[in-house]
Amino acid sequence: MKSKLSKSEELAKLKKKLPESKISVFTSFSPSTRSGQGKTGEKGLSVAQMTELKKLLRSLGAEYFVTKKTLIDLALRQTQGKLADKNYDGLDVYSMDGSVGMVLGGDDPYLVAKKVYEFSRKNQSLHFWGAIMDGKFLGKDGFLEIAKMPSKEVLIGRLVGMLTYPMRGLVVTLSEIGKKK
Repeated sequence: MKSKLSKSEELAKLKKKLPESKISVFTSFSPSTRSGQGKTGEKGLSVAQMTELKKLLRSLGAEYFVTKKTLIDLALRQTQGKLADKNYDGLDVYSMDGSVGMVLGGDDPYLVAKKVYEFSRKNQSLHFWGAIMDGKFLGKDGFLEIAKMPSKEVLIGRLVGMLTYPMRGLVVTLSEIGKKK
């Protein structure tokens, strides 16, 4: 059991980091059969897997934070009250089964979402509840949609390809006309 002092320190840290974070992902690292996410007898993340996740997140400028649901809820309510642009509608920390962990921070929220999702594909015990991004809460489906998006470089490549396609088609057509004449 944590002391009042350590709880107040964690609350202060959460209240400081939540508004600064470009993305905050809510995860469950220990399965719960009640939610239907876990299977009977399934274990949560091991210490080695948790260390690997934290190392991955540190390289992205993010961190993995585990604390009590009460402190998370209190920090969210107090943060939302101070910042008018925060809209956490649909976020209920107490409805999240199992132990709740949060990914906080990251310079590139899309990269953080992608890497955490890729980690969860290798480690089936990590489940998602949703994320706060741009001051709004996204449910699990919204978060997964963002996490599965192609990288910025791939999207730019596709855009360039789509923009050059009509020009290439025109060049091929004109060259065929030139060959016939």
